Amino acid sequence: MKTLVYIFLSVFWLSLTFAHLDSNVELFKSYPDSCTSAKPKKNGIYKIKVNGQIMPVYCDVALTGSPWLVIQRRVDVSVNFYRNWSSYQEGFGDLEKSFFIGLNTLNTLTVSKSHQLYVHLEDFEGQKRFARYDRFAIGNEANMYGLNTLGTYSGTAGDGLRFHQNAKFSTYDRNNGNITVNRAARYTGAWWYNTTHNSNLNGLYFGGDYGVEQSGRGITWNYWRGNNYSYKTVHMMIRPN
Repeated sequence: MKTLVYIFLSVFWLSLTFAHLDSNVELFKSYPDSCTSAKPKKNGIYKIKVNGQIMPVYCDVALTGSPWLVIQRRVDVSVNFYRNWSSYQEGFGDLEKSFFIGLNTLNTLTVSKSHQLYVHLEDFEGQKRFARYDRFAIGNEANMYGLNTLGTYSGTAGDGLRFHQNAKFSTYDRNNGNITVNRAARYTGAWWYNTTHNSNLNGLYFGGDYGVEQSGRGITWNYWRGNNYSYKTVHMMIRPN
């Protein structure tokens, strides 16, 4: 019996030792710091290392022909985006489907170096448009993840983020807007709300046109299809300048 206990303990301690060694190897292993430096040949999940933090990210090379790191994606109704503050801080969903990368990770990425933002929109008729900003960064938790940096716009979808520049991020349980009414609760989303919004990409997945009684509550980008249309597909992506 004592021999069996000794063998069990030996195996247990050996497994802990190897796990510790593996974690150390992982810690000192060289990783790219962005999808751009990873140079992926196809869409997929890759590991990058930013400020000593190793993280899996989704790199897209198909939408623009060059690598971008996807920070948010909506492709169907399967993932609930009407979530609380802590959920948006940590991130949620499936990196290969619908997901939000998390505010803490997004802050780490965008303050590590200068980044640009690309927003890809597709409606249910197969039309596609985009909005591109040559600089993009959000603040940290103390700053309530404010949309602090938003550079020059270019694209075909309209400048749906300018109205939100310098706004703080709000969820239904954390109103960080500049008015007493919680716009996240009003518009069933989570976003950099101002007195109202010109975009609401974490809103409800309605599936195209919806009634005025729900106005502004869908996945909206006002300058293209208005506040009563919810898009089929959305990609928010970043890459270093």
